[in-house]
Amino acid sequence: MDFFSAQDDARRKTRWLVFLFVLAILSIVILTNLFIMLFAEYSTDYYVQNHTPMTFWEQFNWARFTGIGLGVTVVIFLGSAIRTLSLRGGGKTVAEMMGGRLVSGNPKNPLERRLLNVVEEISIASGTPVPQVYVMEHEPGINAFAAGYTTGDAVVAVTQGTLEKLNRSELQGVIAHEFSHIINGDMRLNIRLIGILFGILMVALIGRLIFRWGALGGRSSKENNSVPLVVLGLGLLIMGYVGVFFGNLIKASVSRQREYLADASAVQFTRDPDGISGALKKIGGDSQGALIVHPDAEELSHAYFEEGVPHLFSSLFATHPPLDKRIRKIQPNWDGKFIVPQQASRDEVQREEDKREEPRISPKDMALGGVILSSVLDNIGKAGAPDAANMEEAQRLLEYLPGELHEAAAEPYGARALIYALLLDDERGVLEKQIWHLQDKADKGVAILTEKYMATVKQLVPKLHLVLVDLAMPALRQLSTGQYHLFRDNLQALIDMDGQITPFEWSLQKIILHNLEAHFEHRISRIGRYRHISRLSPEISIMLSYLVHNTHETESEANHPFEAAMRVLDMEGLRLLKKDDLDLKELDKALHKLNQLKPLLKPQLLKACAASVTADGEITATELELLRAFSSLLDCPLPPLPELD
Repeated sequence: MDFFSAQDDARRKTRWLVFLFVLAILSIVILTNLFIMLFAEYSTDYYVQNHTPMTFWEQFNWARFTGIGLGVTVVIFLGSAIRTLSLRGGGKTVAEMMGGRLVSGNPKNPLERRLLNVVEEISIASGTPVPQVYVMEHEPGINAFAAGYTTGDAVVAVTQGTLEKLNRSELQGVIAHEFSHIINGDMRLNIRLIGILFGILMVALIGRLIFRWGALGGRSSKENNSVPLVVLGLGLLIMGYVGVFFGNLIKASVSRQREYLADASAVQFTRDPDGISGALKKIGGDSQGALIVHPDAEELSHAYFEEGVPHLFSSLFATHPPLDKRIRKIQPNWDGKFIVPQQASRDEVQREEDKREEPRISPKDMALGGVILSSVLDNIGKAGAPDAANMEEAQRLLEYLPGELHEAAAEPYGARALIYALLLDDERGVLEKQIWHLQDKADKGVAILTEKYMATVKQLVPKLHLVLVDLAMPALRQLSTGQYHLFRDNLQALIDMDGQITPFEWSLQKIILHNLEAHFEHRISRIGRYRHISRLSPEISIMLSYLVHNTHETESEANHPFEAAMRVLDMEGLRLLKKDDLDLKELDKALHKLNQLKPLLKPQLLKACAASVTADGEITATELELLRAFSSLLDCPLPPLPELD
C-alpha cells in the first residue's frame, strides 16, 4: 500500500471508527437513560405526593427520555472535547504526559546520539521534517511510540530499554515502524481515540463520584437515606465501564490491523527484515518485554510499538497482533526462538557511530541536473513509503553536510542562525541591511552566529539547503512562543530587504512556517474536504502558473511545461496565467484549498508538477525547491531524489 492509499484508508477507518463509537455511545445513552428513569420511578425517595406506582411503559415519557439522553450525550462529548483539547499541543504534550525527556542539542550520551542519527536519516529519506525525540528514562521495557496531529508537530519517543538493549539495525527497524504511523495518518487517529474513550469514561467517573458521595453521606446520617445515591452512582459506574469495555474492544480491533502495515513499511524502508524482527524477538526474550509502567500507559496503549499494557483478556483487548505472528509475517521460516537482549556498551556504540563512513562525494557529484521524469515520478510514487535507496541517499546527504552546521542545527540559537544565513543576499548593500536588522532585532547572539556560519552555508550545494532546514526543525520547535513570533517576523524582514521574493525564499519560508504553525499555532488541515479535483481548477492553474513562470524566462518557454502538466491532469478549466497576474497571497490560498483534497487525488497534482519541471529533460535547483515546497504544503512527504549516473 502506498502513502496516498494508506492516507485514504486511514480516513475510511476513521469514519468506520466514528460510526462504531456513535453506536457505542448511543447504546450507553439509551441504557443509562433507562436506568435513570427506572431508578426515578421505583425509588421511594423520589415518589411525589399521592403518586401511585405504574408499570414502566405506562409512565414512559418521551420528553423526559430525550432530556436525560441529551444530558448523558453532553457529558460524553464534553469529556471527549476536554481531553482532546488537553492534547491539542500535539506530540510534545503526549510525550510529556508519558514522562518523556526531550533529547535536544548534541547529547554526549552515545546511545542518544545514535538514536538522533537514526531519526535524522529516516526523516531525510522520507522527506518529512525531523521530529523531536523523547526518551522515557524510567521504562526498562523495549517499546516506542509516535504522537502528534501532523508531521509538523510529530514526536518519536522510545524507552530507556530500547536504547540500551537494541543494536543499530534493530533501532532502525523500530524507528522506521514509528515513521510509518507518522506518515500514514495513524497519529491523529490515536489522539482521537484517547479523547473518545475518556468521554465514555466520564459516565463512570460521575457514577463513582455519586457513589462515594452517597456512601459518605450514609455514614454521617442516622437516617441513612443516602441509599438511592449509592444505587444511582453504582449503576452509572457500571454503565460507564460497560461503555469503556466496548470502546476498548473497538480500539484494539482498529489498532491491530495497522501494526502489520507499519511492520511491512519498516522492512521496505530499511531493506533489513532482521532489524525489526530482531527487535520483536528481543521483546519476547526480555524479562521486561515491552511493558510500560507509567500510570497513564493504558490511555496510549494503541500507539506503542508493541503491546505495552497487560490485559486480563489479551485476545480481546490486545492492541497489537501476537509477537510470533508479527515475526512470522516478516520471517516465515523463523525457528520460534526469542533472543535474550544484552545491554549495549556505550563505548561500543560510540565506536560504531564513529565508524560511519566519511563523505565519499564532492559538490560536483551532488550537482543537480540530468534527473529524468521517471525518477521523479518514482519518488512521488514512494511518498511516505521510501525504500533503502532513499535511506542511502539520506545518509550520503548527511555525510556531506559540514559537521559544524549539523551540530549548530541541533541548538535553538544555531538553528535560527542557519536559517537566517540561507536568506542572506549576495548583493553587498542588501546584505549589510540584513545583518544590521539581525543585530538590532534578533535574539542576542543569533546575529553573531549568522555571520559565523554565513560563508559555510553559502558554499553548500542547493540540494543540502532543505536538508539543513529539516535538521533545524526540532531545535526551532524548542523556541518559546515569543521567540517563534520574532523568528517568523525576522524571516519576513530578511526576505523583504531586496524588494522581491525569489522562489527559493518563498519555498524556504513556506516549508518552515507550515511545519512550525502545526506546533505553535496547532493548525490542523481538514483533509478530504474536496472529493473532485476538477472543482479546484482555478487553484491548480495558479499553482502551475507560478511553477512554470519561475523556472522559465519567457511566457513562450513556460507554455511547453504547462501543457505537459495539463496532459497529466486531463481536465477542463486549466489556463496559464500571466506572470504579472500572479499574487503570492492567492497562491497561499490556492495551496491551502488543494491541501484539503482527498489523499488519493494529491499524487495526480504532484505528477503534473513533475511532468512540468522535467518537460525539458532535466530539473534545476529552483524546480526541486518548488516541488519540495508544494509537496510539503500538500502534506505529501517527498523522498530526496537519488543522484543518477
